[in-house]
Amino acid sequence: MNKQPKKNYSRPARGERLDNVHSNGRRPVRNERTKTVEGQQDTKTQPKVAVRPKLSFEDLKQQLTTWVATEKIPGKFQAWYTVEASAENADWRITKVRQGEHEKLSIEAPGFEMETPEIVEKIFEQLKKEHLRIFTKALRQIWFRAAGNSNFALLVQVNLKGRNSAHGYKTFIDFLERNCPEITSCHHIQCLPDFLFDPASSQAMKVESKTAFGNEFIQIGESGFYMHVLDWAPRIRDAWNGLPSRIASAIHPNPEDCFFEFYSGSSFVSSMLASQFKRVDSMDCREFAMQSSRKNARGVLGENMRFHRGHVEADFFAKFFSKKENEGRWTFYFNLPNSESLPAGVEQAAAQARPERILLQTSDLEVATKEIKRLRRENYMLRKSVPLYLEPGSGKFEVLFIFVPDRAGILGQNPALAAKSRNVQRPQERINRTNRTEQPYFTTEVPTFKQRKG
Repeated sequence: MNKQPKKNYSRPARGERLDNVHSNGRRPVRNERTKTVEGQQDTKTQPKVAVRPKLSFEDLKQQLTTWVATEKIPGKFQAWYTVEASAENADWRITKVRQGEHEKLSIEAPGFEMETPEIVEKIFEQLKKEHLRIFTKALRQIWFRAAGNSNFALLVQVNLKGRNSAHGYKTFIDFLERNCPEITSCHHIQCLPDFLFDPASSQAMKVESKTAFGNEFIQIGESGFYMHVLDWAPRIRDAWNGLPSRIASAIHPNPEDCFFEFYSGSSFVSSMLASQFKRVDSMDCREFAMQSSRKNARGVLGENMRFHRGHVEADFFAKFFSKKENEGRWTFYFNLPNSESLPAGVEQAAAQARPERILLQTSDLEVATKEIKRLRRENYMLRKSVPLYLEPGSGKFEVLFIFVPDRAGILGQNPALAAKSRNVQRPQERINRTNRTEQPYFTTEVPTFKQRKG
């Protein structure tokens, strides 16, 4: 019997499975490529790459207006908050893009129609030199993390598997130290498993870093607070630097209030608002967020800032607010990652803690619709909303929703009114206890002569 040849079901190599990642927000957008078929004669077919549409500011405004009218979103919408973006205060990236069967270095801008900074162009041209050919071949990507004042911190993701690639990396570091004063620090990073690093990625992986020179913390604008070089931050920083002030002007905090920031990252918002609250707390589950937050907590003058490392879960609220020292007038701030909702039961658990306000920030309007309905069921009404255009030119926006308790019973779920019956109560009949003879018809009783004379 003739045996049929076995089909080859082997998976492609790891390097071929990795997709190029393009991120303009907190979550990367994975590009889809068409797979070539063995023996296919048409070699001119190019891979198809998902291109993000370029939406203008007016397009985003119309998108929000349509959503508000369609979903009948209550509350008052305030003016848009944004700040003009500068290329020197944004994160740039040099990465490899596939062109046919080859890979080519490319500069990825954080927003549309942004002029590339001179330092990025200078390093990009240096990577084309012949003596760095082996290093460039092993290079995965380079992140330029904005450190303010037109300075950057570099994250170099490269696989140094041989002597030549390691020598090329040292040569590249020497070039940076001699010719690039705008680069304040440089760090070699590797990811396990071997994915492309993105500060906004939710992919479970271990990131190892080794500092070539400089500090692992970079300053956030002129605020005096810092973030770890591997921690999350918007790719365009200008509007983000003023976000804490915009939040304070929207809620008008009382000095006796307390503030709790969830999904805090470097706890930048908490650190900036610490002087306006009696106490501020922040929470995040990532290692680099903990390092950034603890460094910023030491820089708070009032020493009233605390960081909690963990996941946002319903059980946390019951345990935390059952302690007497945690009682107070709280404001909750949920800065949701892109396209993610609050975990199951968090809305109910947060409402049971009876905060004075609940702030919810998201860039996904579908998620916003769900969360508004869930918080309404927990007797929290949407008071006002603030549209945020934090990253001009990125094609995305966020909205800050401000919820307050429904003490007036507008939602029809006020505890004081819930005990009353919802049946229509008709007026009760009045009972006259005076005994009078019923008269079948109306008559006028005229007194007799004797009755008048007595």
